Amino acid sequence: MPKAQIVLDRYRLVDRIAVGGSAEVWRAHDEQLDRAVAVKRLHPHLLPDELSRQRLGAEARAAAALSHPGIVGIYDVDTSGEWPALVMELVDGESLAARLARDGPLPEREAASIAADLADALYHAHKRGVIHRDLKPGNVLIDRAGRARLADFGIARSLAESAERLTQTGSVMGTLRYMAPEQLTGGEIGPRTDLYGLGAVLHEALTGDPPFPAASPVGLAEAQRAGSPTVPAVDPALAAVVRTCLAYDASDRAIHAGAIAETLRAWLAGRPAAALAPGSGDASTQTMPRPVVPLAVAPASRGRATGRRGLAPALIAAVVLAIVVVVALLAFGGPSVGIPNVGASPAQSTSPTPSPTPDWLPGLLDEFAQACGPDAQPPDVTGLSEEAAKQAFDDAIAACSNGKPGKGKGKGHGG
Repeated sequence: MPKAQIVLDRYRLVDRIAVGGSAEVWRAHDEQLDRAVAVKRLHPHLLPDELSRQRLGAEARAAAALSHPGIVGIYDVDTSGEWPALVMELVDGESLAARLARDGPLPEREAASIAADLADALYHAHKRGVIHRDLKPGNVLIDRAGRARLADFGIARSLAESAERLTQTGSVMGTLRYMAPEQLTGGEIGPRTDLYGLGAVLHEALTGDPPFPAASPVGLAEAQRAGSPTVPAVDPALAAVVRTCLAYDASDRAIHAGAIAETLRAWLAGRPAAALAPGSGDASTQTMPRPVVPLAVAPASRGRATGRRGLAPALIAAVVLAIVVVVALLAFGGPSVGIPNVGASPAQSTSPTPSPTPDWLPGLLDEFAQACGPDAQPPDVTGLSEEAAKQAFDDAIAACSNGKPGKGKGKGHGG
């Protein structure tokens, strides 16, 4: 077989399964581990110099550290060959773009489920400082179980300069239709940039069309400035999520992707939707977990505690006291860390109502202290559901023990 068909002397290209404006995707075989993988080969002219290839390698390494069932895993990167390439998990399924092209708009529940999966994946990445930058139906893969998987982390930033050059000819207009206003105008990119892309994907899943079908970058920017689009004939709660994500100003979008996931899953469960409202502060501050009030803890016992009841009474008392202090601060005008209701007037949202301490929180704090030590900083789970809080603690425990949360590796085509 020609050398060009072997990547990194290890991955044998089998058949080409997709071709796009910036890359081609191949089904390949990992000769060392005897498994199927996907190899995404980027067109060489998009990364013509050593600096651009180094950037690709750095972005790929950051993306490879992500471990989440909603993110297509990256296994390897080749920056030295004729074709720069990413080696990825092979997902058995199809892209959302292909599905929409074949079947048209999705049922509301299916669209909401896909968007919730994507929001969960984004929240995982954003907490680790990784931004996708290029959400669109072509980068969303639907596996055989109907679960959405987000692909192409680690590529968009590397190709930003090339995309800017190609924009002048309109050859990447398909991607531009999903770009946030700050991307079009050269503004600051942050986690809420991905929320705009998520809203655009949800809009197209519900209606069959991108939110702003403009024919040029200038036309798209003008349409975005006019305000979020209406979403007719769609449940008002889902339409509200779309409008919040597509807000022109990033600070008017939801506070983080986790809030969107919670709202969508509440809607799917038939519960009152979790509140969504504009996030406060600089969007970049939402990339990493926000700090919580430090906990005053008693010295760790020399004996190993077992079970969730093993936490020292003094630590439990300190945890409860700290939570009471936070609630008191909120009740008496302290900085708000919650998410006020959608559509609430300013007068309604200026004085948050304190929430009782969840009965499951001390157990999670106990488990975290046993795994990471009594002086470790626990994750901030303010406003999260029990399921989302457990995931945040699992991620924190994995991080402090230098491990990674596990995820299944299914077969299929990534990219």
